[in-house]
Amino acid sequence: MKAFLTTFSLSLLLLTISKKTFAQNTSAKGVILEKGTQIRIALAVVTNISNKQSVGSNDMGFFQVKAKTGDTLMITKRHFENYTVVVPEQGDLVINLVRADMLLEDVTIRAENKQQNLSAVRLAHRKKTYFYGKKRNPLHYLRYPLAAIMELLSAERKNAKRFDRYYENELKELEIDRFFNLSLVKNNTGLTDKQLEKFMLGYRPKYEQIKNWNTYDAAGYIKKSAKQYLDTLSNPF
Repeated sequence: MKAFLTTFSLSLLLLTISKKTFAQNTSAKGVILEKGTQIRIALAVVTNISNKQSVGSNDMGFFQVKAKTGDTLMITKRHFENYTVVVPEQGDLVINLVRADMLLEDVTIRAENKQQNLSAVRLAHRKKTYFYGKKRNPLHYLRYPLAAIMELLSAERKNAKRFDRYYENELKELEIDRFFNLSLVKNNTGLTDKQLEKFMLGYRPKYEQIKNWNTYDAAGYIKKSAKQYLDTLSNPF
């Protein structure tokens, strides 16, 4: 049994090393389309969350960014929903962005769409680990200590933990969107165009403020903040 465990651990070590060696010299490339069409999207920003490198898609919607297998890419474009995806071991990526106005400014639809994407990426990261994010019998750690240690130090676990932090932050932002979104602000203020845009950027509440809110609290905050904002415009000094 001891010989089997040693062989298993060494095999896992060699597999991990080979995967890391392969992953070190990869880049992610693909094409960005508008979902439901064959329209290519130019000038979308593709950011590798792991190494912070960013590139823009070209006129044909193609992009290539320095990345390795398991890294997380975030794709952003004005008037489109943000999209995240895990870099696969092989194959080009086909990214389908959802136009924001297709969601009819419905914060519930928007949140569900984004949370589904985030959850799918989170699951993809966790599939690359054996212990992290899974309820394993504690005896597994005793039976396969080297495997547990190797995973603890692996790039896959680091990527999974990094994305979990991003995931938790995004869930908080989605919760804020429930109480501070375009529809609610329009319904509770007379702001339009640039004033509306500046107000939503400057007066967006923090998660700590909204975590115990209801829609009545949200409406009160929006009305009060809008009055403060308009006062600053009429009295710039």
